Amino acid sequence: MKTLLQIFGILDLISIILFAPQAWLLVNNFAALPPSTFLTIVSVLRIIVFLSLFISATGNLLLKRFGIITYYFQFLFRFLTLILTFGFITYLNEFFASEAIIKILLGIAVFGEFLRLYYSYKSQKELF
Repeated sequence: MKTLLQIFGILDLISIILFAPQAWLLVNNFAALPPSTFLTIVSVLRIIVFLSLFISATGNLLLKRFGIITYYFQFLFRFLTLILTFGFITYLNEFFASEAIIKILLGIAVFGEFLRLYYSYKSQKELF
């Protein structure tokens, strides 16, 4: 289970690397967003989730409890903002033109997120 938590920490680092350019653009152009309440809420949530990825990655890599607890708080917001642990899988759609493949890849990413939740809970019970 320790190795699995560290793998989750590495996956969070990958999410940080892949989302950093989007987060940078979002922060720099936040004032230029259209005045929509929903868009503003999602944008703020994306920034908060991005910042909390640093906490969960550090906690999981160091095998600390705060990494798992931070992930529990992130879980719902990851779906709302589509910053998924296995979201990098959806980049494979650049090689396929089929919309069915895109749906399958997104389904795999969402399923992976639920697997991570399950194994995070199982790791917490076993290690802490």
